[in-house]
Amino acid sequence: MQTAVRKRLEFLSVLKQHNYRRYWIGLVTSVTSHQALITAQGWLVYDITGEELALGLVAAAQAIPAIAFNLFGGALADRYDPRKLIVMGSGSAFLVIFLLAVLVLTGLVEIWHIIISAFFIGIATSLDQPARRVVWPALIRRDQFLYASALNQAVWNGTRIFAPMVAAGPIAIIGALTGNYQIGASVALFFIATGFAAMAIIIQTIKLPDLKRASGETVIHDIVDGLRFVATHNIFFILLGMSFAIGYFGLSYQWLLPAFAADVLNLGPEGLGLLYTVNGAGGLIGIFLAASYGQYQSKAMMLGLGSGFLGVSVLAFGINGIMQWYWLALASAAISGCLYSIFQTASNTLLNLLVPTEYRGRVMGLRGVMWSLAPLGALQAGLVASLTNVSVAISIGGAVVILMTILVFFLSQQIRSIHTLVEKANIRESQS
Repeated sequence: MQTAVRKRLEFLSVLKQHNYRRYWIGLVTSVTSHQALITAQGWLVYDITGEELALGLVAAAQAIPAIAFNLFGGALADRYDPRKLIVMGSGSAFLVIFLLAVLVLTGLVEIWHIIISAFFIGIATSLDQPARRVVWPALIRRDQFLYASALNQAVWNGTRIFAPMVAAGPIAIIGALTGNYQIGASVALFFIATGFAAMAIIIQTIKLPDLKRASGETVIHDIVDGLRFVATHNIFFILLGMSFAIGYFGLSYQWLLPAFAADVLNLGPEGLGLLYTVNGAGGLIGIFLAASYGQYQSKAMMLGLGSGFLGVSVLAFGINGIMQWYWLALASAAISGCLYSIFQTASNTLLNLLVPTEYRGRVMGLRGVMWSLAPLGALQAGLVASLTNVSVAISIGGAVVILMTILVFFLSQQIRSIHTLVEKANIRESQS
């Protein structure tokens, strides 16, 4: 029994690598701040304007530079010391949020301050995120990539549960004590800023081995070379394309949950909240399953099962619009979260195992672009829902993911024999 438990928890052994452990602690602090910032920004914007459009403008202001500059940030991470880019990115985010907190505290804040701050935070993120994806694989052995991918994913899923309270707590408590809720928001922003500062400090204590660098004459040459590399190596095009398709179509149901809960299931805020909660809990379970069993399973199988059955669970969620069973909606939401985490862990592990070190920043920068574009799936889902209904829109998203998975695994020999590509990559990296 103890042996079985120890085997299931083997993924935690990667935290014994002290440099990775430091990185992971920094990741927890900065991602907590990132998630809390969403809550603080949203509350502040709506408190100032009372307009839903303003919420969208702030989200767009932060997303646009992330889409535009992620590949550029990845090229810089391949060319220069990625730790310095993380210091620049996290340090800049700290400074912007700190200044915003001062404006809120002094009562001078206006909506355009928040929009501009969101834009600069988006730029900082586009420097920071690709560099992180270059750093952590260099801190561990290649056979630990799956474990680290799962733990990194767990940070994003886990902080979704408690990080909003980092913002909401000070707003509510200090606001009630002082009679001015914007003072509470400023305190929350000061807390949030410290999380980014912590990452900027921690990353400077981490030692990196010598990394093979990009060799283009300029950063622009490196970007073009990176795009050419992905275009001429189909496996990266396929893996990145699958991630985009699943984010764009498969996860679009998450944006429609409020409408589905209210119009189909006749639920109030509590019922909607439970749907989001079980979805997040399912994601954590999926991470644990991927980390515990993934090392002993085919990564192609994890990729295919995670993607294909995610489509099935989303399709079931949409079809449930006919039966209107709350228990089936809860089960589908939990299973969807679980399967998406399995897919994400497998996809991220494979990308990191296959990509040459000198191209890692640019390939993962492209992955960041795909991730940033995925929320646009809410637009197509919303359009379909307006023309038909919310159940049809969700069902179509699930069906597209199922069809995409079948086509990819039927047409791509590389995906079906991806273990051979991984073995070749292991040999290549051991000789470099």
